[in-house]
Amino acid sequence: MSYTFDDFEKALGYTFKDKELLRLAFTHTTYVFEHNGHHYESNQRLEFIGDSVLDLVIGRKLYELKSKVDEGYLSKTRSIIVCERSLAEVARRLRIGELLLLGKGEANSGGSDKNSTLADAVESVFAAVYFDSDLSTVEKVILNILSSTIEDAINGKLFLDYKSKLLELAQKKEDQHVIEFKVVDEHGPAHKKEFDVEVYADGIFLAKATGSSKKIAEQNCAQIAIEEFKKLFK
Repeated sequence: MSYTFDDFEKALGYTFKDKELLRLAFTHTTYVFEHNGHHYESNQRLEFIGDSVLDLVIGRKLYELKSKVDEGYLSKTRSIIVCERSLAEVARRLRIGELLLLGKGEANSGGSDKNSTLADAVESVFAAVYFDSDLSTVEKVILNILSSTIEDAINGKLFLDYKSKLLELAQKKEDQHVIEFKVVDEHGPAHKKEFDVEVYADGIFLAKATGSSKKIAEQNCAQIAIEEFKKLFK
């Protein structure tokens, strides 16, 4: 039997009042453009809000759980929990890929299992829950879905992404540095954009890289920058 939106709602632990909002959360840009739609008819606007809601909910939970740690620890741990890889694993657990509305080309190239697409869809779903209910409700949904991820991150069992690793290196108490990522260019068609990102430490250029999303570009950039950072700040 095929996986349905009803099945997904049961797995999520939330039933939508507005089913169109749920459908929007699963609508990829490639599907919209293939059907002659507009950019705003995809899930990207929801993903924008979901990113902020997720940061707030996870940040608050860590603040409550870890009352005697500094901002650096909170920031690093939250980054691990909400990183692309972690969210993509959540999406696979919820079988989000089976319900994604993708353009034919994207679907045929394995788009339903791409980390970036899955992570964006998770954030879109959380935003949809927020708009369909309220902050208190989406907080319960997020913490229920991410409970094991939060626990693993606190216990040091989660993969530390390159951006988090760079921030960790820069936030050592005895030698702290300000890390700044900048999107310096965007190119390509709307449904297949690429982003050029540069990263700086205390205003000093470290590296530049490209990615199919800002998050991926930042990860690629951070991976290169880690070695440069070590050379500059021994």
